[in-house]
Formats: sequence, structure tokens, C-alpha cells
Amino acid sequence: MSTNFTLLRLKRDLLGQSNVGVIFENRSESLAAPGESNQAWGIDGAFVLNDEMNAVTYYTRSHTPGREGNDQSYRARFNYDADLMGGSVDYLVVGDDFNPEMGFVRRLGFRHSSLGARFSPRPASISWIRRMNFHADIGYFENDLDRYVESRDRGGRIELDLENGDGFSLNANDYYEFLSGSEQISGALFEAGRYAYTDYEIGYQFGPQRPWQGDLSVRWGEFYSGERLSVGIGSGRVEVSPQLSVEPSLEFNWLDLPQQTEPGEFDQHVARTRVTYTMTPRAYVSGLVQYSTGSETLSGNFRLRWEWAPGSELFIVYTEDRNTDMLGDRWSELSTRGLVVKVTRLFRP
Repeated sequence: MSTNFTLLRLKRDLLGQSNVGVIFENRSESLAAPGESNQAWGIDGAFVLNDEMNAVTYYTRSHTPGREGNDQSYRARFNYDADLMGGSVDYLVVGDDFNPEMGFVRRLGFRHSSLGARFSPRPASISWIRRMNFHADIGYFENDLDRYVESRDRGGRIELDLENGDGFSLNANDYYEFLSGSEQISGALFEAGRYAYTDYEIGYQFGPQRPWQGDLSVRWGEFYSGERLSVGIGSGRVEVSPQLSVEPSLEFNWLDLPQQTEPGEFDQHVARTRVTYTMTPRAYVSGLVQYSTGSETLSGNFRLRWEWAPGSELFIVYTEDRNTDMLGDRWSELSTRGLVVKVTRLFRP
């Protein structure tokens, strides 16, 4: 069956750094209502009020025959980001029958509210601290239809920006999760119910002034009905030469859950490394290899990027995933494989 797609987008800049826009889309054959069409339309705006304040908002609606529930989505977000203080307020609604079939919506039927605040003094009396950051955040996900709280997270964070370029952080988080049915999480089956738990994290960040960089973190505390201990080395980067860099990352997660029948049954560990070689300022090759013990998969992503003319690029991307949970002589089995070639050309008047 043939399907026609129509998309119209208009956008206008305002006051230098702000803009407003409208959008309309139509799909002649709806996926949710065969034989009918699907439409969506909306208006959006991004407003820069000054160097410290900005706001983002939109309102959109869809039309699908047979869907009579809440077919709207809208959002309002305000940010204030000054040197000493900052904060944000965000409210997002996605209706249970919002259905833009030419777009991509990860989740339906929820209302998300969040509030954050920051205080960042620069203590002149402490010579080794450049800046202190105190954060407090709270966020709610509510079911749009029945208006019950699906999840909630609230926490506080202290960050120290040190004079040598490094950083230190300490986090405390409190979570609430309502599972309306049994859910598989980190390989374990959790029964329907309400779960409240708290965890803590301490981290140290090595700054860009070093020949090697990275974030060290330790996280511990409750995890649903059990406990979790996590140790990570993330955002690592070692510059072997001006052209060659290596970015290693390790994550270890030890879970102690009532469901387990043997120690370490639900532990999740991930190792990944990215290697990048820059041939010229306009061309590089990179490879990312990752292994996960939870899914027992080995995956690779290899990419060539070449800017063959100003604003014009060639991409060649090869991906492969392998299942390492094998018996017998073979150490792995091919799961997926893909090759993508993309060429862009910039035409200038």
C-alpha cells in the first residue's frame, strides 16, 4: 500500500537569539487506524531573555481516528544560570493518545515535573578551591490518565572545582518507583509494588591539564529491594600522540538481591574502549569496542569521517554485534552487522 508523507516547517528568528516556529505533518495511511490519515501540528518557541535567562516552550496536537483520549503534548521550561546562583523549572506533558506518526515518541501518557537550584560561591579564603557548587533537584513522573506518581527522584550534590583543574563531587539521591506489573531490571525480576531506596556516590575528576583524564566514582546504597555497589572509570582519555588517542571506560556493578540463587548472579560489568586516529584536521578514523557481562555481547563500531570540501562530508560506518554466550568451539556468534555510507554536499549561493 502506497503512503504519502507531507511535512511543513516554518521558523522565524526574533530579537537576535530567539525564535518561534510552527509545524504540520500528514501521513496518508495511519499505522494506528488503517484506511485513515494521521496529522499532527504544533507551535514552539525558544527565547533568550538575557545572558543568564532563557525559556523553551511548545504546544502540539495530533489527530488519529478512533483515539479520543488526550492527544496533546506541551512543555514549558525556564532556566536561570548566573555565576553565583542558578535554577530551572520544567513541566512536560505527553498525552496517552498523542500520536505523531511521522515523529518518534519514546513514551506516552505521562506528566514530568522537575525543579532544580544551584548555589556556587567562590571562597577567597580557601586557596585550593576555585569554586563550590551546591545543587538540589527533584523530579516527578505522573501517569497522565490516573494521575498517580510513577517515579520520583530527589537529591543533593556538592561539587568542588579545584585550582589545579581537577574536581570532586559527592551525591546523595532518594528514589521512589511504582511498578504496576512485574519488571525485568538488570536481569532480575521484580514483582509489582512500590519501591523506595537511597544511594550515595563519591567521585573525582582529573582535569584537562593532565596528559590523561578520567572520572573515578564509587556508588553504594539500596537498589529496589536489595543493595548495589558500583565502581566506575569513565570519560577516560589518554593522548598517545597528537594524532592518536585512547578513551577507556570500565563499569563494575555488584548487586545483592533477594531473588538471586547464587552470589554474583545479577552483577553487571561493562568495558569499552574508543581509539581515534586523526590523519588530517579534516579526516579521522575511530573504533569503539564494548563488552557487557549482563547481555554477554561484544559490539564494535568503526567510523571514517572525511570532510572532502568545506561543509561537505563522507561517513563510512561499520557496526557488528556478537553473542559471546556460546558452547562448543566457537567463541561467539554474529548477532547483527551493518554498513552505512553517507555523503553530504554543501551548496553555497
